[in-house]
Amino acid sequence: MVGEGALRQPVGGREVMRAQLAHLVEVSRLPNVKLQVVPFLAGSHPGMTSAFSVVSFAEPGAMDVVYMDTTSSTLWLESEADAARHNTKFERIARNGLALHDSVELIERIRKEL
Repeated sequence: MVGEGALRQPVGGREVMRAQLAHLVEVSRLPNVKLQVVPFLAGSHPGMTSAFSVVSFAEPGAMDVVYMDTTSSTLWLESEADAARHNTKFERIARNGLALHDSVELIERIRKEL
């Protein structure tokens, strides 16, 4: 999941951004990758306040944990309630995102504009 703004801000210059966007398109073709863009038109969504990752483990009975990286520290939320709340938050963000194919098309269009 990536916000459209992150795709449009040329960090490192145009050539670097073109290469990064091409790489995103390339990895989006992998069977274990789902690349989804939350467009500007989605407006306000729950992912705008802070970035997070929900980490799941393959072991039976293993609990999901939430990882948050802030400017001053790293935070691990290890309760079932926190994991459930962030999984719900992620689902809400995903509903605001473009379909996978449309996401790749937008990335390719942005790359051509640079």
